[in-house]
Parts: sequence; C-alpha cells; structure tokens
Amino acid sequence: MARRPHAAAFRRKSSGPPGTRERESGRATPPLRAADEWRALALIAAAVFAVFARALPYPLLRSWDDGRFILDNPDVQQPSVAALMRILGDQHFEAYHPLHLLSYWLDVPWFGPTPAVVHGISLVLWIVALCCLYVALRSLAITAWPAVLGTLACGIHPVQVEAVVWATGRKDVLALLFASASLLFHLRAGSAWDRMAWLSRGAYVLALLSKTTTLPLPLVLIAIDVLGRRVPSRQALLRQAPSFAFAAAASFGTLSIWREHTMLRTNVGDASLAPLRIAQTLGHQLLTAIWPARTAPMYPTAQVIATEPMPFVAVASWIALCVVALLRGARLAAAGLISFGLLMVPVSNLVPMYFPLQDRYLSLPLAALGLALAGGLMAVPAAERRGLSIIASLAIVALGLRAAEYTGAWQSNSRLWGHAASTQPDADYAWLKLGEVRRDAGELEGAISAYQTAVHVAPLRKLAHAALFEAVALRDERIAQRSPSQARQFAQRYYENLGSVSGLQDLAGVLLHNGYTRAVELPLQVIIARENLPDSALEKIARAQLREGRRSLARFYVASMRERTKDPELDALLHEFSFRVLP
Repeated sequence: MARRPHAAAFRRKSSGPPGTRERESGRATPPLRAADEWRALALIAAAVFAVFARALPYPLLRSWDDGRFILDNPDVQQPSVAALMRILGDQHFEAYHPLHLLSYWLDVPWFGPTPAVVHGISLVLWIVALCCLYVALRSLAITAWPAVLGTLACGIHPVQVEAVVWATGRKDVLALLFASASLLFHLRAGSAWDRMAWLSRGAYVLALLSKTTTLPLPLVLIAIDVLGRRVPSRQALLRQAPSFAFAAAASFGTLSIWREHTMLRTNVGDASLAPLRIAQTLGHQLLTAIWPARTAPMYPTAQVIATEPMPFVAVASWIALCVVALLRGARLAAAGLISFGLLMVPVSNLVPMYFPLQDRYLSLPLAALGLALAGGLMAVPAAERRGLSIIASLAIVALGLRAAEYTGAWQSNSRLWGHAASTQPDADYAWLKLGEVRRDAGELEGAISAYQTAVHVAPLRKLAHAALFEAVALRDERIAQRSPSQARQFAQRYYENLGSVSGLQDLAGVLLHNGYTRAVELPLQVIIARENLPDSALEKIARAQLREGRRSLARFYVASMRERTKDPELDALLHEFSFRVLP
C-alpha cells in the first residue's frame, strides 16, 4: 500500500465532496455531487427525526434532574450578566459544565420550560452534531453510504434516547457536537498551528465545558492521524500538545470537584479492584452497544465488581478485533475501535464514580464505533461491501426501531422509573426513584411497595429504610387525617438513629404517642433484629400491647416470632389483616 501524503494534503481545497481522495484500499473514491451530499445529510436528519420526534411533547422530568437544572433554576430562566457570571464562575450540581447551562438560554427564557421547545432544540442540535460527524467521516475518504451508516449507528442507537429525549441530557448532545466539530476542523488543518488547528482546539475546549467525558479526544485524534492518515506519530503528538494542557487542567478540576462533593464511590473496592471494575464496565458498555435490549437510566451499583463472564468475553473480543483490524490493514476500523476504548477511560471506573454505569456514558464512544463500522466497510473488497452494507443497514434499522420503542419509557416520571425497576430489578436506586415519584403523586401503597423492594435489594442502605419509613408515616397521617405532616421530620430522625437502639426506642415511643401505628413498626423491627429478642420476650410484649388495646402492634410482635405462638388469643391475631411494612 502506498504511503499517504503529508497531512497538508488532507486540507479541503473546495467545498466539494472528498470523493477524489484515495481510500484505504488505494483505489480512487468516486466523487459525489453536492446534491448527493445534501441528500445524505437529509437522510440522516430524517432518520433521526423519525426516531425521536414522538418525544417532543413529553414533559420535563422533575424526578431526574430536570427540576434542579431547568425548572427551579433562576440562572437558566432569567438571563442576566449576574447569572452569566454565576454560571461561568461557580460549580453547579457537582460539576463544572457552564455551556450545558448556557445552552438553555436558547429556549427556556423566551418560551418558558415548554417541553416541545426544549426537546426540539436538543433534537436540532443532535442532528447538527451528526451532520458534523458525517462530514468528518467523509473527510477521512470514506464513501457516502458507509459514512451514513457509521453516523446513524451512533445517532439512533437506543442509548442516545437519554441524550436526546431527556432535557438535562443536552450536555451529551453538546459533547458530541463540539467533539465532532473538533475532529472535522482537525482533519481540515494543514499544520499544527494554522487556523483550522486552532479552531479544532477551540471546539475541544467547548466540548470540555459541555461535559468532561470528552477529555480523551486529543488521544482519539492521534489514533486517527497515526492509523487512519499515516501521519508520523511525533507530528501527531505535537499537534495535540496544547490540547493536552487543557485536558490536564480539566482533569485536575474534575477530580477536585468529585472529591469535594463525595461523587466518588467507596463501596466498590479499592485500587486493587480497578482492573475488575474496568473490565466489567467496558464489557457492559460493549454488550449494550451490540445488544441494547435492557437499556435503562440506572443499573446496579455492584455490577462493576461482579465476575460475570460475558463482559470479559466482550472485552476479549474487542481486543481481538483491534488486533485483526491492524493485521488486515483496516486502519480506520482499528482507529475507531481503539478510540472507543480511549473515550471510555473517564467513565471506566478506574476512579469509581457515584453512578458506576450509565447509558449516557456510551453516548460519545458510540461515535468511535461508528467510525469503526464505516472504516471496516471501506476495508473490504468492493464485491463484498454491498452485501455487508445491506446487513449493516438492516441492523441500524433495528437499532432505530428499538430506540423509538425505548423513547416511550421517557413520557412520564412514573413510566421511566417503572421501566428502570422492571428492566434492572437489582438496581436499588431505580426502586428508590420509583417510590419517590409514586409518593409525590400520592400513591402511597405503590410507594411503600417500591421502597420495600429497595430495602430488600440493598438492606444496608439507610436511605432506603428512611424513604420507606416516610411513606408509611405519610400513610398513617392520611388515615388519621393529621396535619401538618411530620413524616419527613420523623424520617430524618429515623435515618440518624438507625445505628442506635436507644435512639430507636425513643423514636418508637414518640411515634406511638402520636398515633403512627404502622410507622412505629419499622424502628421496632430494627430493635428486634439488633437485640435478637427470643420468642418468649416477643410473646410477653405482644400480650402487654393487646391488654393496652393496641391490636396492630400486638400482631406485629406475634408475626415477628420465629415459632408460632401457642396462645390461642395471640395466634388469632395472625388471621387478621396485616399491613406488612418490611419484606
């Protein structure tokens, strides 16, 4: 294969398509007319609109950050110099993503937090981002249809539903937009210091200010230069020197913010488990990219320290594909596969994150897999490319249909968390969020059921116990028609005293005095478990409660006994209706 010309030869000489450039196979790429290019871009826009348009009227989701980012944020709703200074100068919501917040000035101040407008702007920005990605792929001498397929493989994948349909997901939209623009400007640069090169670095900084998961982008550009464009490695490194300085500063700032706001997990192992966390994380995301059947906004925390075999198989397969692509001369495919791993580094749980697994962590790395797909199609002989392109097209249609289906899960708070809990039943946070939205909607029975499951999934999580307590206390208040509510106050006290038997005893007395006949069972059950009370003691307490006329509390103690009581009067209580608060 002939050596590629110097990087300066890749600068666009005109606005026409890059069809006259040489492909990886060494044969000339047939040129496309400008009208054909516009048709390709129109096809991308139409496909994206068809997949995501049904979500335009969906309401903003207060239960999933839309409240604090948009609905309750005066800096977003009321533009001013003071608001601009606060957005640029302060941390917001455990992160520094000022462009994310500033992007809402495009719509929220002028139209209010109108769902159709907010979702519409996100969709338009997403289409623009994908158009930039398509043009960048064409700038790598990839023909039109493989470039369209690579772009759509990224753009209408089901994990992108969270980025496009969730209003707060606009940070991922901006990240792809500026990252694609940075790649495009870089490919049009003739040297390390010309205007296009600095535009590329400027777009990279904007990407960092939108979402810091774009940190590895300079490494991606090096991989594309060295493998896909045959630029000498030293020259490729030199071009990225200024960007490395930006990345170092952003990395230090991000870690500092995470530590300050306790955004790093401490219950998924120390540094010795980092290889396991990385393998499970990377494997999970690869499997999700290939088979997105169980996409959800939340996954079990402990999954990153599991030893499930399939993630290991996925990682081994990915490494094998990288090697095969390099050995067979599919250099662009190899660059895309390697770039996927590079873009996964910030979310690999090398430093364990508060939410170790999220679909949106895959949003930007999918662009690298799109490059791998397009580059792989370009590497095969023309006689085989048509058949493989048909198979790839059918797979992408299936992805689009799955994404359109998953979009329906985001049409309301209750539907979203119902989907999350049913899809990922071991994710305690999903059950907590489901309980929260049911509680706020006044569905206390459903909230209690969700919180009971959260306690069962994560029995050591104090927040789950406190949330269950609050829902049961609210139910007691509704039955007794008590006002004003003290449920949250008592729940906070319960949370603080979960490790103290004496504190729980005091709380139980207060609850009993105030008529919280079911909520009192929760601290009592914790006391029974901690004190390991024998059946004889429980039976004695049950008799005392029955004499005092507290049948429900007497029933609770009888039901807590390990063996069935021989006292007929107490045993009869078990046949009465019992509202069990813990599983």
